[in-house]
Formats: sequence, structure tokens, C-alpha cells
Amino acid sequence: MIKEIMILILSGSLYSLSANTQKIQTESENSKVTLVSYGKVLEKKEVLGYIYLKVDENGRQRWIAIARAPVEVGDTIGYDTKTVMKNFTSPTLGKTFEEIIFANEVYLSQKAGRPLSMKEMLSEKIDAVEVKSELKDFREKPFYTIEEVHRYRKELAGKVVAVKAKVYKVSHQIMRRDWVHLGDGTGNEQKLTDDLVFTASETLVKAGDHVIAKGRIVVDKDFGYGYFYKVIGENSTFEKQE
Repeated sequence: MIKEIMILILSGSLYSLSANTQKIQTESENSKVTLVSYGKVLEKKEVLGYIYLKVDENGRQRWIAIARAPVEVGDTIGYDTKTVMKNFTSPTLGKTFEEIIFANEVYLSQKAGRPLSMKEMLSEKIDAVEVKSELKDFREKPFYTIEEVHRYRKELAGKVVAVKAKVYKVSHQIMRRDWVHLGDGTGNEQKLTDDLVFTASETLVKAGDHVIAKGRIVVDKDFGYGYFYKVIGENSTFEKQE
């Protein structure tokens, strides 16, 4: 147990001091190791504030370990692959991993529900949200689209912003927050500008709700352990719409 804790938390970098001298493979040792990979979460196991995730990378299944974060089975996430350990044993889980990635950088903006894109989900599975044309040049207005918040994040930083959107995922009480993922059909999936996260201490909204979300815009938000958002809404409120 102690060995496992040390491997997971030492210096926040997930380096191992294992007495078994388990092999660590770095990018410099193997140029074929991809800096950032993306995978769909198939299985999730939580241990002492950390999460073991079994992911699928286009047919290749791998295990990764990350700090506790709002990740659920079905999500698609990105993660660095610089630290790979061979034959790592987790006494807590009673499992030996033939190979496992200890990821410092994790990208949480990819959506659940693949292979459908956010726009496909909004148009095919739920009623479309009426969205007015996007701004070409920044100006203040009562409501912004999801894409506009991404595009004008620097201009909106520190301001309370309102968006009309659809809730497609809620993760409760991760890092003492509820994480509400919003989409309105705007933005670019490849550029990760078609969804936006608003956080609140607690909320009753659920996936499928139409809402007006209001939150203070924060840019370049770093929660530590590699969890970084270019833009996020904080201290948010949600008003359900019929």
C-alpha cells in the first residue's frame, strides 16, 4: 500500500521509487512513444485520490493512471505517454499491469458519446438550441455562444457571462465542485471549442436540460496534476428553461 501511494503521488509527477526497480520508459528512450494520445474510457477504478483507467485507442486497449478528475466511463480524454511502467503491481487493486501509463498531463475536453460529435448529438438526440449568428468582432452582449466564449476568452476573462445551452454531462463533487458540460451546436470539435465547462459548488441540473448558465470566466485555469483548461466558467448558476 505504501509503495503504491509513493508511486502515485511523489512530487505530483508520478515517478516511482519501487524497490522492484520496475522499468520506466520515457519518450527520449523510445521515439515511437506519442506525446499525447486519446482514448475512450472503458473501465474506471479509484484508489486513494487517483484513478486507474482502461482506455481504447482505436482498438488498442491500455491502462493509464491519473489524479482524481471528472472522468467517467464513455468519455474520450487525452493524456501524455511520457512515463510508461512495465509489470507494475497495485497491491490495493490486487492487480499487476503488464504496462501502464502514468500521465501528468490530461485533457478533459473531449466528449463522451463517440463517435457522434457534439453537433450530431445536439441535432439528432436532443432538440436543437436556437443560436444566433456568432460575433465577428468582440462586443459585449447578454448571451454568448459556446464558440464565442472560447474565441473571446481573453476579452471575457473575469466577467460574468451567460450562455444558452444544453447540458450533456454532469460530474458531481469532483474537487469539491459539480462540473457541468455544455454545448449549443457551435464551435469546432477538432479544436475543442464546441463544449464548455461551468463549475458550481452544487447543482441540480442533469444531462438533457436546457439552461441559461452564468459564470465568471477564468482563462488558463490550472487545477494541478496536468488538468488545464484554456477557459472555464466558475461560481456558476443554472436556470432551467422549458
